[in-house]
Amino acid sequence: MINTSKNTGNFPTAQIAGIMPNDPNIEFMAVRMSMQVLWLQNGRANYFSDLPMQYFLLLKAAYLRDHNAQQFLNDVTDEPTRRIELYTYYMYGELNGTPDIIDGQLAASENFRHSINCPSLLWETKTMRIGDHTLTPRQLTIIDLIGKDYPNKTIADKLGIALSTYDFHATNLFNAVGVTNKTALLQKAYQHKILN
Repeated sequence: MINTSKNTGNFPTAQIAGIMPNDPNIEFMAVRMSMQVLWLQNGRANYFSDLPMQYFLLLKAAYLRDHNAQQFLNDVTDEPTRRIELYTYYMYGELNGTPDIIDGQLAASENFRHSINCPSLLWETKTMRIGDHTLTPRQLTIIDLIGKDYPNKTIADKLGIALSTYDFHATNLFNAVGVTNKTALLQKAYQHKILN
């Protein structure tokens, strides 16, 4: 069958960082089942063990500045290189169009969670953002509960607060991310990879 479509619209295509042959920036990618990390650069996917030393040292320095990450990962494995890989997994696992290492500089953490109550949410250097707004743990919980389609009263009960207090927090969240209702909040949450 021949495609005779005459679509002439210009639709932006999200480009994955590091996927083009001449893109020297690095994009990390989480392999969820094994909790391993691959990295993309110059159009090629590579194993974490093949990461050049200068980039590994950037990640190691960031890891060593985050005492909560160290505390958690020291309990997970005795292998120092695996700790850095897991730190990278939790911090930079989202495959997207923003490189994780740009011109030799490590970017801020990404909106990636291994699970809803991801341990990295307790780390000093991990942030979850919608636009320029950094979400508080309570705001992230509210988004998660709204995403489960719970009514306001149920969300308030789960948070252990009065409905009027929940309404206050929800209104502040809506204002912070520039929306006026739950539907718009969920759209932004999906767009910014807060929810999957």
